[in-house]
This record gives sequence, C-alpha cells and structure tokens, in this order.
Amino acid sequence: MLSIPLSMYSQNFSNKGKEFWIGYGHNHLFNYNVAPNSQQMVLYLSAEQAANVKVSINGTSWVKTYSIPANTVMPSDLIPKTGAEDCRLLNEGLSDKGIHIESDVPIVAYAHVYGQNSSGAAMLLPVESYGYTYISLNSEQNYEDGCYSWFFVVASENNTTVRITPSKPTVGGKPQGVPFEVNLKKGQIYNVMGVGLGNGRGNDMSGSKIQSIEGSDGICHPIGVFSGSSRSYICPVSFGGGGDFIMQEVFPVSAWGMQYLTAVTSSTDGPSVLNTNKFRVYVKDLNTLVRRNGAVLSGITNNSFYEFSSSGADNITANKPVMVAQFIPSSGACSTTGDGDPEMFYLSPLEQAINKAAFYNTNKEAIGTNYLTMIVPNGGLSTLKIDGSPAVDYSYTHPNLAGYTVVVKKMPTQPMQHTIQSDSAFTAITYGLGYVESYGYNTGTYVNNLTTISQINNVQSQNGGSSAYTCPKTPFKISIKTIYQPSSLTWQFSKASHITPSQDVTVNNPVPTGSQVINGKTYYTYEFDKQCFVDTLADVVIPVIISDMQIDNCSHEELVSVKIPIQKGPQAQFSVKEVCAGDTAYFKDATAETGMSGWNWKFGDASISSVQNPSKLYKAAGKYDVNFSVVRTVDGCVGDTTGNVSIQVLPTSSFKLPDVVCMPGGIAAFTNQSTINEANSSLQYAWNFGDGNFSADQNASHVYTTAKNYTVSLIAKSSFGCADTATQSLSHFVDKPVASFGIKETILCEGSAISFINNSKVSNAESAKWEWNFGDGTHNTVAGPVKTFAGGGSYAVTLSVNDEGCMSDEAEQTVAINRKPLVDAGPDVLTEPARPVTLQANVDDAQASIQWTPAQYLSSATVLRPQASPMNSQEFYITATNAAHCSSTDSVLVKVFRELKIPNAFSPNGDGVNDKWIIPGLSDYQESSVEVFNRWGQVIFRSKGYSVPWDGTLNGSPLPVGAYYYIIAPNAKGYGRLSGSVVIVR
Repeated sequence: MLSIPLSMYSQNFSNKGKEFWIGYGHNHLFNYNVAPNSQQMVLYLSAEQAANVKVSINGTSWVKTYSIPANTVMPSDLIPKTGAEDCRLLNEGLSDKGIHIESDVPIVAYAHVYGQNSSGAAMLLPVESYGYTYISLNSEQNYEDGCYSWFFVVASENNTTVRITPSKPTVGGKPQGVPFEVNLKKGQIYNVMGVGLGNGRGNDMSGSKIQSIEGSDGICHPIGVFSGSSRSYICPVSFGGGGDFIMQEVFPVSAWGMQYLTAVTSSTDGPSVLNTNKFRVYVKDLNTLVRRNGAVLSGITNNSFYEFSSSGADNITANKPVMVAQFIPSSGACSTTGDGDPEMFYLSPLEQAINKAAFYNTNKEAIGTNYLTMIVPNGGLSTLKIDGSPAVDYSYTHPNLAGYTVVVKKMPTQPMQHTIQSDSAFTAITYGLGYVESYGYNTGTYVNNLTTISQINNVQSQNGGSSAYTCPKTPFKISIKTIYQPSSLTWQFSKASHITPSQDVTVNNPVPTGSQVINGKTYYTYEFDKQCFVDTLADVVIPVIISDMQIDNCSHEELVSVKIPIQKGPQAQFSVKEVCAGDTAYFKDATAETGMSGWNWKFGDASISSVQNPSKLYKAAGKYDVNFSVVRTVDGCVGDTTGNVSIQVLPTSSFKLPDVVCMPGGIAAFTNQSTINEANSSLQYAWNFGDGNFSADQNASHVYTTAKNYTVSLIAKSSFGCADTATQSLSHFVDKPVASFGIKETILCEGSAISFINNSKVSNAESAKWEWNFGDGTHNTVAGPVKTFAGGGSYAVTLSVNDEGCMSDEAEQTVAINRKPLVDAGPDVLTEPARPVTLQANVDDAQASIQWTPAQYLSSATVLRPQASPMNSQEFYITATNAAHCSSTDSVLVKVFRELKIPNAFSPNGDGVNDKWIIPGLSDYQESSVEVFNRWGQVIFRSKGYSVPWDGTLNGSPLPVGAYYYIIAPNAKGYGRLSGSVVIVR
C-alpha cells in the first residue's frame, strides 16, 4: 500500500481561515435551577499576522470588532444570552441567530462555554472547508433530565436546503430514520435534539445524517455541522463524578481518513501518568472493516460506531473512510486518576496531519493543568518546537506503529497562545483539567477532501516523478488521482488566475492513465493533456469539477481545488556587446546559479537557439528584446530574463560623381549622399580620389591633372564605428569651351533687328548649350540670335557656352544702340475739299532730315509743317532720319467733309424706289445724331450715326402720310445743328 505526503491532496484547507460560523449550543445551565443561565460563551481569536476581525450575530444589531496584533490571541466579548440579542439555541428547530466571524487575514478560532463546573471547547472550521454530507458524532447522553444529545447545522449561503435523517427520535417529534428537509438562509441554524428517556438519560444522536441537497436556485450549498451535549457523564461510576457540556464542529465525510493514531490523555498527577480514555470509530458504510492494532472491531452501535476504552496508544485502520472521537471520562471514572471531567475531541487522520499549528490554552472554570499531547513521526522530533523550544515533559514510542512517538508537554496555566512546528506532519490535542472540570480540542488539522489527490510534473525536470512545486513560466502538467471513475471532468481554469490555459476545459468520459492503491484506497489517475504555465509567485488554485453518480450529493458532483505551489525559478542573466548591423553578436550565459541543463534564446527577430553561449548575426539595425531562459536540472524550473541588444545602424555610403570634369584644371566636385537611419548621429568620411590623393571633407572637391579613368571611393563611418564603402568610376573629362561672338549689322538703331554671329569653339556643337545675356534683362539660348533693343544706349552683351557640362568663360562686348528721332505728325485735322490746312508735326532732332509721303496735295514733302489740300480724306506719313541713319515715322489724318444736302420727302411704299430717307454724306459724320418728331413733338426716330437710314416706321409700323420734323447734329467742326421738315408720301 502506497502512502503519500499531504501536499499532494487537491487542496490544503485547514482550521485556519477568514470566515467562520457557530451557534450557541444547548446547555444544561440554560435552565439550571441553582443558577439559571449562568454559563458564558467566549470566542478565542488567534492570529499569526495582524488581523482585523468582526464578530456579529445574524439578525441582530450586535457587532464587535477587534484589532489583533500578530502572534497573539484575543478573547471576544461574551456572547449575548439575554434580550433581543440572545442567540442561545433553547429548543429544537430554526434559529436566525448564527454567530459570524469575519477576518481580513486567515486566523484560527475556538469557542469556549463554561460555568458552574461545566466547561466545553471547540475548534472551529472555516467556511472554505465546509462540505455537503455529515454524520453527527456525539457522546453518550447521561446526566439529568433536560439535558440532550444534539446537533445543529448552519448555512453560510442563502437558498440552502438540508436533508436531515435523525438516528433517534427528536424533541421536535421527528421520527427515527425518516428524512426531513429544511430551507435555510445565510446565518440561520437548524437545531436537532434527541428526546429524553428519563432518569437523566437521552437518545444519543450519533449516526444522524445531515446532507445539503439542491436548493431553490438549483445548487447544493456547503454547510457546517456541530455536535454535542447539554451535559453528560462519560463512563459514569456509582459514586458520582462530573458531567460536562460538550461541543465540537464535525468534519465533513469527505475529510474522513483511513488511519488514525491515538494517545490517551495525561493525569493532573503528572505527564507520564496516563488515564483511560474512551474512543468511538464512526462509519458511514456498514461494510467498513475497522481494525484496532490489527484486530477487527465488532459490535457496532446504532449502526454508526464502534466503541472501546484504552489506556495506551492505538493504531486504528479501516478499508473505507471513518471518523474517530476521543473522550475524557468523568472524574474518577474508567479508573482515571487526578482531576478532570468529560470532554470530546475529533481526531485528525494521518492523511490530515499538519506540521504547524497555533492554539490557545485557558484557565477558565477552575482549570489547574493544561496539556499538549502530540503524535510525531520520529523523523520530525529533531525539528519539533513548542513555543520555540524543543523541550518536552514526557515522550514514549508509539506501541502500535513503528516510526512514531507520543510527546506530552505540560503547558502554562495562564491564558495564552502557543505554537507548535515540525518539518514532519503530526496530530495533536490540547486540553485543560481541573476539579470536576475540563476543556479540550484538536490543536489544528487539515480538512481536505481525501477523495482526490493532485500532483504536478514539471515537464523539463530530469528527476522524474512528481514535482513539489513549479515556477513562473515553467511548463508543467497537472493530474489528479481520485477514488471516482468520473463521467466528466471540468478543469475550471477561468476561475483561477495567472495561469495558461485560461479557459475551462470539460472532458467527457475521461480515460484514466493508471490506478494506485494509496492509504488503502484505489485512486484512478487522470491527466490534463496540455502543458500549463503560471506567471505569478503566489500559489494558484484551480477548481476541478468531478462528476460521478457515486458522489453523495444532489448534483453528484464534487468540486476539488488543485493547489499549485509556486516558487522562484533560477535567476537567468546574460551579457552581450553591441555590434553593427551585418556583424555577429556573441551572447554569454551569465547566470550565477549553477546546475542548469537547458538554455533557450529568443533573439527578438523570430530566430532562436538552445546553445548555452550562442552567436547571432543581425542583418538589420535596431534594439532587439532578447529573452533568455534557463532550466534548472533539479526541478525543471525555468528562469528567464529579457534584456536588449543594440545593433548599431550601418550607414549607407553613397556619392554623386560630377557630371563632367572640365580640363585643364577643372575641379571635380563630389556630392556626398551618405545616410544613416539614426537620429542625432554624425558620420565621418574618408575619400580616395584614385590618383593618390585623399580628403576627409563631407563634400569633397579635387583637381585632376590628367584626363583618364579613376576609381573613386568613399568610406562613411558612424560615431559607433560602423562603416560602409561606396566605389565609382570617374571617366567623363571634357575640354573647356571658348565663347566668342560678333555683330552682322553696321547700323545699330533702337527697335531694329540686330544679328549676332557666334564664333565660339566647342568640342561638340550639336550638344553645346548657349546662354546669351543682352544686358537689358533679356536672354536667348540659340547659337546665333537676332535681337531688337527697345531703347538706345550701351548694352553689355555676354555669351556663355556649356559643352557637355563644361562652362566657358564668359565672352562680353559693349553694344552701342543709337536712338531714333522722336517724331509726332501732329493731330488729325478736318477740312473741306481742296481747302489748304497746315500740318502741325514735331521732331526732337532739329538736324534730322524730313520726308513726307504721299507728296501729292502737300506744299512741300521735305519741310516739317507743310500745307495739305486733298479733295478727299487722306493719311500723310512723316519720316525723320538723324545723323546715325536711324529713322522714325508717324502719320496724321486729314479728314475732308462734304456739304450736307437733306431731302425734304421720301415715299416708303415698298416699291424699292425712295423707300428710305437717304441723307448723302451724313455717313462721313460718325459722331452725328438724328432725331425725327411728329406734330406733337414726340420722338418717332432717333439714331447715333446714320448707318441705318429711317424707313418711315415707328416700332415697325408705317407712319401716316404727312410732314415730320427733324434735328440733325453732325457733331463736327464747322457744322451746327440742322433742322427742318420731311414729308412722307405714299
């Protein structure tokens, strides 16, 4: 049979937590005739770290808060027992007044009820450890009438429905073995009390079943259950002995174990004086085979428990889960010595053993001696510390299981917190004894669901087997071992955090990968088939839903929590030097920790390596995030780090050759086009001109002495030292052209065309380019331009020649342009036919010669102001020529007007004869106006000029025969307005 460490169970729920519920169980002293209601109830709140705790009574306004320093215990205020806040469970049935404990950090909580030589204490279990199915575990009931064996159930959530099957008839009339159901809200309690039998005896409610079933919301809600007695003797004797109040919180069936080690309590006569104790072994299944020290137990009571007395240490084993209760007898009963009175402990199975606990001892109700009794693996004795000390008062080898030792320590009587710790898991009880007085409880326990075991395996571990922990970013696999063969498994990754995968995965009809017998149970192994990763140092808890019809609750589902312990992985480090793009970077593993067996590099450009000290060529510049991880051989844990390597920018060397080098003595100007794709970076340059000469200028110039083919190179280097070289061949050399020009004409006048003659010398006239500048702001690019200067004066004319990119020196001449005389022929004149009129011409050069044309009708053609007497209008031209032979011409119009003869009648009858009023000569008077009126002075015709004669109509309609009156204004010199009448004749 395989035995496994506790850490492999699916969750590590213990008696430490942040939320608790309890009730004020029925007590003999409620109605004690000597001193009614003289009992007191107090809570002991034990904190390893500073805690803020609130205690309240459901359904009332009673609330108390406590700030508890680290590593101390603080008793609560006394729990109310009178008035509106009275929370005592006086009768069977429903109560709203559950007592609620809430803390901001995990604490340990105990309840203690004492008074009138009656005392009992209980270790409380946190809500997170609650289950769905419970069996009430009680003592015998024998004291006085009015005392009862009882149990109660408390709801931590709304919509809780509970099915209760009493093992015996109850005070409330519930029959034996008949289940009934109750609905509970959060904080409500249902109390069940065994009916009294007379003579101080009552029904022992052991074996009663309490099960959470589907509530109104379709959910089974976890519940807490307490069992106890108002007061009872245990192992009574004829001469008396004391009875005591008893109360403990019941472990859920899922937390029951298959092996228990017991050790009896010590007497007040000394730690080594061992008293007889009674034990009950409770079973859920009647087919359970229970052995005490190898011998099968028989004689089951109430179909629920085996009972025996012992004066030593026993080894109890079973083939199915069981629960064990230990009882201190009444004072003097069962051959006990010293002081004391009844108490009940629920023992932890070895599967729920713990290696660290904090507990509280008190002296309330005449306690004179406190003890701690532990069962410790021999391997844990060397590290065992009780309040920091290894000292014990008594120890002995466990007689029925090799490798274990019973340790007894007498504790101080003053109220205080104590701690116990070992590197090996132990079980322990603590108790206090006085004259007919006692209290006691389990010092601490895991309350794990023992139906399922989980384990993890770090994929890269080379040690094989399961891993005790994993590390961030480490690939691992999860598996569970369960006593069920489930119809489905749901891995609820979505309810965990910091884990990949993050989505729930349901596997229907999963196939086990194997099976094992562990601690007497057959477990089937189911493995999650994908690798998992975490990214936190806090432990991760993954809920897993196991579905199987064999699971004893309403949904036939069991929720287990797979706890993933997390530790730090190795601290990976690396070093690398910066290089230039295109060069090789050399990476070095600089991890301080030794014992690595795997290396993984991600270079930031999708390339990887598994070499410990790799080299890597980066083609492109930039800052690359490099991830380096190492794998620790001993546990397969991965440690990684991300750093960066700067690959420096490689400049691009580039330059532009001169289009041509003009010889001789031409300067070759090189344009640097080098670039670097990096802000605020400067470059250094090295030119090699190919003729043994060099330069460090950015844009270099060089004079070549000979025209031939040269290899020119440029090295561009960054401030980091990254360099690039560009090389080109220079061979375009051209002889420098010579510009020269002349002028074709000998007479140069303003406004006259002048032809320039190009006399330049070039290598290739077809490709040569010409640039003329005429000194007046105008230019030309033809070889031989023709130019007209607008004004006289001296003009600096230049010619430049570009022959294949080689520019000539500029050729320049001063060209003198002569002015023309300024001629004005005078104003146009009006005259009559053959009537002389003097022309009023002007010339600014008195020496200029004059020539008029045409000479006919002029008194002289060579004088400045001749007389003109044309018969008809005539335009005359005057030309003045100066000494430079430059001429100017102007003209004057002599307008000849004829006498107007106005007809006095016309006949617009459409016969084509005299249909319009034609006025001969009037068309010569272009500025004339004509108006015609009827006898009433109305205008019937008007025109400006007389290009369209009047046709005797008004608005297109013929006017009647008769006389009409006109006014004609020639608007010409010498003529006034003409008026008269004209007759229309039909």
